[in-house]
Amino acid sequence: MGFWSSLFGRSTSAAPRAVSQSAVARETLADLANEGGRAPSWYYPTGTDESVFLGTDGQIALHAIRYRDSGSEDVLRLVDDATGLLLGPTDRRLPKLGIFVGQLRGEYYHQAACKAGDFSPGAPLRVVAEPDNEHAVAVYDSTGEHKAGYYNKQKARTVARHLSSGRTLAAVSFRGTRPGKSCPAVGVIAAEPDVLTRLLEPRPTHLPLPAHLR
Repeated sequence: MGFWSSLFGRSTSAAPRAVSQSAVARETLADLANEGGRAPSWYYPTGTDESVFLGTDGQIALHAIRYRDSGSEDVLRLVDDATGLLLGPTDRRLPKLGIFVGQLRGEYYHQAACKAGDFSPGAPLRVVAEPDNEHAVAVYDSTGEHKAGYYNKQKARTVARHLSSGRTLAAVSFRGTRPGKSCPAVGVIAAEPDVLTRLLEPRPTHLPLPAHLR
């Protein structure tokens, strides 16, 4: 089975991996179960630090899953292994884990490139700090020929510091389209290669899914 085909929708018999069932995770589930008729949030609540997303092995306990958002668009979303709750692209705990998620800016000025490149969810991308602007980080398709846009300024500073330290980043799209289709928006997930590989591993089937996907 190919790597990307395993990511998009096929079941896996991967061996279960121990994940952190921290007190915070258990309390989160209990709170959601006792919300007195209110629809529970599908997203992990704020108010905790990034350590809740580390497994007992010290590794990232998150996976990327295919997800249809409220606009019926297929995207990737990160989901917490312990609770099945989603993490949004703006979650401030992710950069502290070395995971840089961003909705790109400037696609309007790169429409031809966005349409020409493969920016579909899961497609590999390139993250490049621009040499003439230390705070500008561009995102290209896997060929390096088609620029989709830029991380916003705040996230670009963090990503640029990471790259300038000599570390590398691998990246995939979490939102976008295939070549030949108009592409009004592109989102990127970037991390060091081993971390990104971890995020994109087939999610063990015994782990809880977001409530509305069960």
